[in-house]
This record gives sequence, C-alpha cells and structure tokens, in this order.
Amino acid sequence: MAKRDVEGEKTGRTGTLGEIGKEPIEPVSDKDFVKAAELEDFMNQKLLIRVHEDNSPNALPVIVVSVNGVNQPIIRGQKQAVRRKYVEALARGTHTRYEQRTTDPGRPENIQMVERTAITYPFTVYEDPHKNGADWLESILRE
Repeated sequence: MAKRDVEGEKTGRTGTLGEIGKEPIEPVSDKDFVKAAELEDFMNQKLLIRVHEDNSPNALPVIVVSVNGVNQPIIRGQKQAVRRKYVEALARGTHTRYEQRTTDPGRPENIQMVERTAITYPFTVYEDPHKNGADWLESILRE
C-alpha cells in the first residue's frame, strides 16, 4: 500500500513508497572522507521522476529497484521523489536484443548479429536539485 511521505505532505504529491531495508556501513579512510561524504550527499538527493507505464500483459505496476541491499519500490505512471542512487540503477538497467540479418540471401553463412539496447524501465526526470544533475545522468546513459 502507498503511504504519504513527509515531502509529499509539503508538496501535495502522494503515492511515493519508502525504502525497504538497511544501508550497510562502508568504512572510509580519513583521506577520502570529504570526497565520500560529498558523493553520499549527492547520491541521496531526491529527484522527481516518473517511470513510464508498460502495456505489456506481464508488466508489474510497481517495480523494485535495489541498491546495496536496500529496496525502493516505484509505482509506474506516477511522479515520485526518489533518491538519485535509485535513478542511477534505473538508468543502468538495460536489456539487449539481437536480430539476425543476412546481407546476401545467396550466402546465408554471412549472418550479421545486430544488437539493440534499451533501458528496461524508461523514465523521465522532472526535477533535479543539483546544477550538474542533468550532465551526470547524460554521462550514465552514454556508458
């Protein structure tokens, strides 16, 4: 069941599901502490996203994205505030299909495998609080 979160009460948005699980504690050396803290802060910023509907008969209405053993349920078709780390997992989640093509039907041994890669759960980012957020997402999608 969907519950209202504190941010939803302030903004009027509802339908965001909370995280499930506990985040592991990762040791960080004194030398890298500031850099690690900045990255942690960046990855925990909330972005307003919508995961697009899928009209496939087997499509799940709620998808669960997992990062370091912590799960974040996301309801398809609704704008939701989701931490950046889960958006990164969505952006990196791809599937690849292969299609066989024969350039010369007279020589069927020359089959070419053409690959097509797409994001498994297409989504749109509506709000990103960080000035470099769009560039960050674009670099992940290009990888």
